[in-house]
Amino acid sequence: MVNLVETGVNRAPVRNIRRGDTKERLMDAGEQLFSRYGLDAVTIRQINQAAGQRNTSSLLYHFGSKEGLVEAIFIDRFAGINARRHEMLAALPDPLNEEHIPLLAQAAVLPFVEHMHKRESGTDFIRFFALVYSDPQFRVSSEVWREHTSSARRLAQMAMALMPHVPQEAAIQRVGLMATSVFHWLANWHRLIRGDTRER
Repeated sequence: MVNLVETGVNRAPVRNIRRGDTKERLMDAGEQLFSRYGLDAVTIRQINQAAGQRNTSSLLYHFGSKEGLVEAIFIDRFAGINARRHEMLAALPDPLNEEHIPLLAQAAVLPFVEHMHKRESGTDFIRFFALVYSDPQFRVSSEVWREHTSSARRLAQMAMALMPHVPQEAAIQRVGLMATSVFHWLANWHRLIRGDTRER
C-alpha cells in the first residue's frame, strides 16, 4: 500500500483543485487521489485535506461515506460521456455494415477524448473508472451502473451484430478486450502529450 504521508499527499494535493463548491472540490480531490493511489489507500481525511476542507466531517456530510463519494464521481463524470455516445450512435447509418466499423470505433473513443480535453483531470477519470470497474468493494450500485453505461452496452450490441459468424462468447471477449485497450491507450496517450513520462 502506498504511504500517502511519505508521498506528501497530506501536505498538498497532487494537482491544484479547481475552485467551486465544496462537493465539487471533494469530487475533484477524490478522483485525483483515487486515480493515483487506489481506492483503498486513500482515506477520508486525506481527501478532505486535499480539497481544502478544515471540517474533517465534510466528506461524510456531503456523500455519507467514501463509497458514496466514489459513486458521485462516477455519476458526475460519466453522465456526459454516456449521453454523447448515445448521440453519436444514433447518428450512425442504419443498418450498419463492415464499412462503418471506423464510425463505431469513433463512438467508442471520442466521448472519452472530449471529456479529457474539457477537464484537466480527464486522465484521472480514466484511471478512476478502471479501478471502479475492477474493484467489487467500490463498484457503484447496479442501477447507477446500468443507467450510465447504457451507451456502452448499446455499442457492444452493435459491434457484435457485425460479427455474425463469430460465436457469441468470443464476440463478447473481443468487445471487452477492445474496451480495455481503449482505456489503457487513452490514459497513456493523454499522460504523454502532457509531458508526464513517470512510471505508473
